[in-house]
Amino acid sequence: MFRSFAFLSVPALVADAARVRTRRKVAGTDCFSPYDGKPIMTLKACDAAELQEMLSAVSQCTLLSDDLVMPSGGGCAENVAVCDMHASDALLVQFPGKVKLADTDAGTYFRRTSGPAQSYTAVEGMELSDDFYSDWRDYDARMARIDAAVAASGGAAKIESMGKSVEGREMKIVRFTGKGYVPGNPKVAMTFNIHAREWIAGMAGIYAVEKLVEKVVNNPGYLDGVEVVMMPMANPDGFVNTQGFSRFHRKNMNKNSSLCTGVDLNRNFAFQWGTVGSSGIPCMDNYHGSAAVSEPETKAMTKMMDESPMTVYLDVHAFTQLILSAWGYTKDDHPRKAEFKALGVKMQDAIQSKHGAEYTEGPGAQVLYAVGGDTADYATSKGALGYCFELRPKSQLWSLAGFAPPKSMIQPTVEECFEGILVAIGHAKAQA
Repeated sequence: MFRSFAFLSVPALVADAARVRTRRKVAGTDCFSPYDGKPIMTLKACDAAELQEMLSAVSQCTLLSDDLVMPSGGGCAENVAVCDMHASDALLVQFPGKVKLADTDAGTYFRRTSGPAQSYTAVEGMELSDDFYSDWRDYDARMARIDAAVAASGGAAKIESMGKSVEGREMKIVRFTGKGYVPGNPKVAMTFNIHAREWIAGMAGIYAVEKLVEKVVNNPGYLDGVEVVMMPMANPDGFVNTQGFSRFHRKNMNKNSSLCTGVDLNRNFAFQWGTVGSSGIPCMDNYHGSAAVSEPETKAMTKMMDESPMTVYLDVHAFTQLILSAWGYTKDDHPRKAEFKALGVKMQDAIQSKHGAEYTEGPGAQVLYAVGGDTADYATSKGALGYCFELRPKSQLWSLAGFAPPKSMIQPTVEECFEGILVAIGHAKAQA
C-alpha cells in the first residue's frame, strides 16, 4: 500500500482502498500514476510532540519517508508527503514554516526526475557494458545481468537458490568460493534491496556481483581461503510491485488482509523480533509479521546466513548515506565496539574517497533509531560484524529524491558502495 494507515479507522481504510482502486482504473499507467495531480509537501518536526501532531495531520496523505521517528543522533525529523489539495492547504495553515509546498504534481515530478524502471537489451559481445547503469532497470533486466556476469566468471561464481518468495520467485544468491575455503574460514555475506522501493540498493548489488567477477577473473587467487556470498535481490516480489504498480511499496507481498499487503522483511528476523522500532499492525510499513521468520524471503536469507560462520555481513539499503553497525536494537555499546569502529571507519574512508560523498559511521540505534528483528543485528548475533549501508542521497529534503533519486546518481553510488564492499572482503582475507 502507498500510505501509512497508523491513524485511520477501519471504515476510513475501506473507503480509502475503494478510492485508490477507482483511481487506478482511470489513471493506472505506471508506478507513479497514483500521485498524479497531487502536491508534494515537505515536513520538518524538531521535537517528538510536534512530530506526533504532524503525523496525525497527514494521516490522509501518502508518506514517502522510512521510519517516522525522531533521529537518535539529535536534530529534526524530515518527512515528505503527497497529499490532496485540501489536506495540503490545511497543513500549510497548521504548520507555518514547518510544512512547505515542494511541487504541485507528485506523479509528474517523480516521473520526470527519476523515472520508471526500463528493460535492457545487451548488444552481442557487450553483455556487461556500463550503459546498464545509465537508467533504472526492471526485474528481468537485473536478473539477466547477474546471469551474464556469472557466465563470464569461468566458474569462479555460481548461482544458487535459497528458496522461493511468497509469489514463487527464486531467492537467488551468487557464491564465490576461493581456493582452499572450508566452512569456518573467513566469509562475507551480503543482501541488497530487502526494501522494495530502494532501487539504488539493488543496482549496487548487481554492480558488486559483476565487478567481483571481474576481479577474480583478473586475479584468480584473490579470494583464496575466503568465501563471498551475495543476494543481489532480497525482495523480488516487492520490487516487481514497485516497478509497475506501487513505486514506494516497502514490504514483501504477503497478503496480510484485504486492505494491506506485506511484511517488513527487515523487522522479521529472529533476533530481538518485535521489541522496538516495528509494528504489529499489518497496514504499517514497519509491520514485523505474525511471528519471527514468518516470511519465505526471511527464511531464505536466514538459511544463507546460517549455513556457515560469517566474518562480515553487509545489508545494503538507501537512503541517508550511513554506515551503521551493532547494535541496532539498543543504544548500549556492543562488546566488539572497537572492532566495529575500526572496520566501519575503513569502509567509510573507502566509500568517501571514490567520489567525495560524505557518509556517517556508527552504531545504528545511536546514529539513526532503534529497531529490532533486522538483518544486521541477526548476523551480529551469529558472530559476524554486521553492518547496514544506507546509500545516496544524503537527505530527502534537498531534492525530494529519497527512494527515487535521479538516474544520474546510479553510477557513482554503485561505484562507491563497491569500494566499501572491497574493504569488508579485505578484512576477511586478512584473517584467512
